[in-house]
Amino acid sequence: MSDSQKFIRNILLFGGMWGVAEATLGYLLHFLPTGISGMIMFPIGFYFMYNAFKNSEKQSAVLFTAIVAASLKSVDLALPATPMVGVLNPAVSIILESLVVFAFIKVYQHNRHYQSAIFMSLAWILLFIIGQALVIKPVEGLYLLPAVEMSSYIFVYTIVSGLLIGSYLKFQTSKTLNPNISRFSFVQPGLIIVLALVCEIGNSLI
Repeated sequence: MSDSQKFIRNILLFGGMWGVAEATLGYLLHFLPTGISGMIMFPIGFYFMYNAFKNSEKQSAVLFTAIVAASLKSVDLALPATPMVGVLNPAVSIILESLVVFAFIKVYQHNRHYQSAIFMSLAWILLFIIGQALVIKPVEGLYLLPAVEMSSYIFVYTIVSGLLIGSYLKFQTSKTLNPNISRFSFVQPGLIIVLALVCEIGNSLI
């Protein structure tokens, strides 16, 4: 398998796993009060982007992995009576996450301090709220919260998400999630992407 094939397989695999996580755990977390799911799902998204980067040693893997995950999230647009904002909000959020991680990933490769993870989480939640207010404008969103309540949420989000990411980076071993590339070729990522699609479409039909 050539280097380019390994790179493509890498982003399909981790993007597909991220899509499965969004369609299963992410779906369940959205039944909780507004904003809680993001505290968990951003660290999970970081996990997949970080492993895609580590396995390929290419910073662009962060962006491409997110594109795969966002594409899987956008499949609902093909279904009838699906509100566009409800699909675009999480898909755009995934892309925004990747932009923040892309900017910081080189720093985290050498600096695993909690302060850095907390700063990245703060950058992400601020970008997310600004994106909601200026671009997506969902009917229900964090950007609609009163100033005091929004400030409190940003503080809690930054601490929780930052501690989760910081703990992962600080205590992880040198080994990353690295499935056997030569053994399964493109079958493994293909099956995972199919699973993500089934879960995502199933959620929309429930």
